[in-house]
Amino acid sequence: MTPRLTRRGLALGAGAALAAPPRLAFAKDKLTVVMSSFDMLFWPTLAAQGLGLFSENGLEVELVRAGGGARSLAAVAGGDAHFNIGAPASAFRARARGSDVMMIAPAVAQYFDNITISGDWARRHNITPQSSYQDRLRALRGITLAVSSVGGGADQLLRFLCRKTGLNPDRDLTITAIPDGQNMMAAMTRGRIDGFIIPPPTGEDAVRNHGAQPLIWPGRGEVPELDGFIYIGVIARESWLRRNREIAVRFLRAQQQALEAVRHLELGIRAREAVWSGWHQRAEKGLFDDVWKNAVPAYPRSVAVEASMVDRIVAFVNDTLPEPLDPVQTRSAWTNEYAAEALARRA
Repeated sequence: MTPRLTRRGLALGAGAALAAPPRLAFAKDKLTVVMSSFDMLFWPTLAAQGLGLFSENGLEVELVRAGGGARSLAAVAGGDAHFNIGAPASAFRARARGSDVMMIAPAVAQYFDNITISGDWARRHNITPQSSYQDRLRALRGITLAVSSVGGGADQLLRFLCRKTGLNPDRDLTITAIPDGQNMMAAMTRGRIDGFIIPPPTGEDAVRNHGAQPLIWPGRGEVPELDGFIYIGVIARESWLRRNREIAVRFLRAQQQALEAVRHLELGIRAREAVWSGWHQRAEKGLFDDVWKNAVPAYPRSVAVEASMVDRIVAFVNDTLPEPLDPVQTRSAWTNEYAAEALARRA
């Protein structure tokens, strides 16, 4: 298990790697990679570690759980870590404020907040897993849904979907803040709310153990406007990338191999078991396997970054948040050059 991030420990470990003298030819290049947690948003990177793919590419990678997206990004922006697996929009805003961080690959290519409803509510409103997407959107009228915080990602998603179907989120339904998945579950089972919006695994737990039903799960690509939306990306400092191109390419090559592995019939099982045994042994195994199965469609097939992916980020942020992203300024905040070279070497 990788230790929790501490400012002193990260500064010493990553700083030593950044300042290390030239290595012998057989030595692996050391990297520090930070992420906010070890949940399903980061499983391809954990799989790359668990399957030994980083090592195969000549890298010795330390994975550090920062306990928050802002801390993860700050570690890279400040030079205490080499890569952040985190939110692209945050990197774009940091770039606009003068940082040289940039996104170089997608890690999750679907919006990961899912809407789950109680079985009772679904039956009363004739919503089944076979209901059309439009029927499920219309079913939002009159519903009471919990989000972890007003203005957060789940709240933004719900307001985005309401606008797409002509609903007023402040008048046509009820949004209530409940800041924890377990509390959301308890409120739904007691009939206080009709459902909730939260990343996995709470929805899978509700379906598996409490008779709930998916309503709209963007993580499976069910929202056309967000299909291909980079929810989580690979972020690094441009100045470091320019000095360490070869290392960056090898890192993305390992990421690409992991993305291919999680979708492979046999390697996918090995990847799942490596992630479970390495980071999630305390989780109920059946639930973990369900979450893994539902998470795989959200992972991109390629580390390549396309302009259309970035356009979706800008469009969503500018449609849901008061502080817009400048589309022109954002063009300098991402590049596909390292991913393109990694893909050219993947054979």
